[in-house]
Amino acid sequence: MVVHVSPEEAISPYKALKKAFENFNLEAFKDKTVAIKLHMGERGNRTHLHPSYAAALVKILQEFNCKPFLTDTTTLYIGSRLTGLGYLKTATENGFSPATVGAPIIIADGLYGEETIKIESGEVEVKDASMGRALYEAEGIIVLSHVKGHDLTGFAGAIKNVGMGFASRSFKRYMHKVIEPIIAHPERCVGCGICAKSCPGKAITIVSGKPKIDLEKCIGCKVCTIKCPNQVMEVSEKLVEEFNVRLGECAAVILKALNKKPILYVNVAEKITKHCDCVSEPAKLVAEDSGIYVSEDPVAIDTASFKDVEKNLTKTKNLKEVNDVDPWLHLKTAEKFGIGKTSYTIKTI
Repeated sequence: MVVHVSPEEAISPYKALKKAFENFNLEAFKDKTVAIKLHMGERGNRTHLHPSYAAALVKILQEFNCKPFLTDTTTLYIGSRLTGLGYLKTATENGFSPATVGAPIIIADGLYGEETIKIESGEVEVKDASMGRALYEAEGIIVLSHVKGHDLTGFAGAIKNVGMGFASRSFKRYMHKVIEPIIAHPERCVGCGICAKSCPGKAITIVSGKPKIDLEKCIGCKVCTIKCPNQVMEVSEKLVEEFNVRLGECAAVILKALNKKPILYVNVAEKITKHCDCVSEPAKLVAEDSGIYVSEDPVAIDTASFKDVEKNLTKTKNLKEVNDVDPWLHLKTAEKFGIGKTSYTIKTI
């Protein structure tokens, strides 16, 4: 089941979530140490999830005598959240601190992304299966996700938050490594250097006025293809599809490693942007707000959220058109490996 709180009823995050949670067994979280997994936004981002949602969850969990903490993992790319200390500083700048949310903030994979634990991959053929230790050791988890567009997944919600957000750097690298940009149209290049300046992995250099890509350093983010004003670089649609399959597979591996823990998913579909919250510059809104969604099924909650957002798009006909990527592929892959279903019942409150 997916519980939906309409935008009109979601003005107060605490009241909205409290009412939605009445449909689920929060007794399963009672007296436990609970991780609230969320993306606290890149430095400069102004459309990330508002801290009031985290504060509301903390308050609700504390009413069940839980010991909640906010958490996320460090990034694969070079940015303000590359280290644990850098992430904590950025989180504070974005309004997330123990004083504002009422709970500690712990970076799940430590200072330098090395506090991880290996997990079994089971029937899924993946490499480097490992995740942030604090997430693995938590006794319960609330996955709090901002529904928004994403350059590699088309759209993102709970499955992206789990598959990429719980993962260690090596597991992130495994998912991203399939994305290899090529200089498809060198004749269009004017040597502006925007690609090199924008590359989060510092994998592009300008040699004799032309870009050169070091694929060993490339983290497969596709930023160079987006930032280039002349579309000099490309990533094939087939490789983007393979990335989405890997994301769905890795999310399945992570959730199966945590299958004995109580997990609840909360999707917030407001300030719905074209790009991820990792983007620093002002983001373009692509849809009207759709409300809050709560479920015990990560595939169902994303499916319900995405369908409603698609109805509320302002300038495009469907989700695929937003970033030219099919967002349903990673959900179908996750469903294939048994961590949720694209079919669901919905209750609007």
